Amino acid sequence: MEYREPTTEERAELLRMILDQLGGDSQGALAFLGLTPEEFAHIYRTTGEVRVVRDAGTDVGYLWIEERDRTLHVHAIILHRAARGQGIGTRVFRALMTEFSPRADAIELGVQDTNAAAIRFYERLGFRKITIQTAPGFTVLRLPLNPAPDDGEGT
Repeated sequence: MEYREPTTEERAELLRMILDQLGGDSQGALAFLGLTPEEFAHIYRTTGEVRVVRDAGTDVGYLWIEERDRTLHVHAIILHRAARGQGIGTRVFRALMTEFSPRADAIELGVQDTNAAAIRFYERLGFRKITIQTAPGFTVLRLPLNPAPDDGEGT
């Protein structure tokens, strides 16, 4: 998996895509977070890093990630429609696991409850739902990167 820095226009496109993907849930999610759309845009511009995802030399989507202590939070992964269903999402997450496992204990992300296909995809990768207060209509999933070895004592 390859990445490159996005242009200003690409960063703006990803922000539009995030808000479009949230659709009607965007107002509820922003209200839960106590943010206006302008405040959310500011956080997007100043938090974490945005990457253009490349596969075989072609731009195939975007990734917005943030390291929080020892957790990698994936704010957004959006692949272009033509790039979906080709295993690229799996390769992105495998690459993130490799890149961040030395300094993160888990990868975490939020997903809309109505996005059953995405939830199934993340669960196939090993993500599990966690109990945490989040915006209505969303579920937080976590993938441990460095699970404790089983000592065989059934603790």
